[in-house]
Amino acid sequence: MIASPVLLSLGVFLLLVGGIGSLRFGDPYSRLQAAGVGDVGGAALVVIGLALKAGWSWELGVLGALGALLLFTGPVATHAVAKGAFLRRHRPKEER
Repeated sequence: MIASPVLLSLGVFLLLVGGIGSLRFGDPYSRLQAAGVGDVGGAALVVIGLALKAGWSWELGVLGALGALLLFTGPVATHAVAKGAFLRRHRPKEER
């Protein structure tokens, strides 16, 4: 099955790009954008790739629960960090 390694590789790539983006960008809002895309997209692709590799077994249910947990907690954590930055009055950096 060729789809499983492709999805796993693409998911790891998105997680890596999200990590590099969260280190590279300066203000918290830009960091959240990079980390949010990498976190939700990368984790979803990795879980789907692992589900394809597992087949129809009990691991599929565990991976489904893990995927649902990751897809619900990622945006909530991103929102919490953005609200904290807003309450501390962090301003986005101006583009030059």
